[in-house]
Amino acid sequence: MIELWNVSRALGLVALLLLSVVLALGALHNTTLSRAATQALPRFVVVALHRNLALITVVFVALHVVAVLVTPYLPLRWYHLVVPGTASFNPWPVGLGAVALDLLLAVVISSSLRRYLSKRAWLVVHWSAYVCFPVAVAHAVANASFRGGTWWTLVVPLLATALVVASLIQRRAARRRPALPLAGRGRTDPVEARRAADHATGQQPTINPEARPPRP
Repeated sequence: MIELWNVSRALGLVALLLLSVVLALGALHNTTLSRAATQALPRFVVVALHRNLALITVVFVALHVVAVLVTPYLPLRWYHLVVPGTASFNPWPVGLGAVALDLLLAVVISSSLRRYLSKRAWLVVHWSAYVCFPVAVAHAVANASFRGGTWWTLVVPLLATALVVASLIQRRAARRRPALPLAGRGRTDPVEARRAADHATGQQPTINPEARPPRP
């Protein structure tokens, strides 16, 4: 029984670590690091990595939930893991885990129904994953004190938190960099834009007779 309980904890910690990687990739989107990655790898590879890791995270969360339910050591039912505050056994860690699971389910369901949702609604639900993460960390840390914690039950949440915090700091630093000049943002002088277009197409520049300098 204890061995299966340890397996369920290991599955949960792996899911937490994978979730931190997914959130870090999402936070670093459209930053200098992501642009460097897209230069080294095709863009679809980076996008597929983010999506596949998210899918693997959901799989490990599902395995963690199943392992918790089938462990005879834990007198829990399925609704204890979905409805916070319904478990009388180890209520705080179980309640935190239920909140994290509900938020993750909201993200998964909204991603499946993305084509039917507005962009704003989808983004609001999708970014709730950053609320799910600290709740999941609190769930893992609270469970570390249950039945005696080992070093890896605390190191994994610390590593996951450090990764997400570092990615958010990097994203904020990228946003606070000075803005590009107008030309760098695609706003160029009309004359310069015309010259660039003529140069690109090989056409001769159009000369305005009125713009010719007066003869001496």
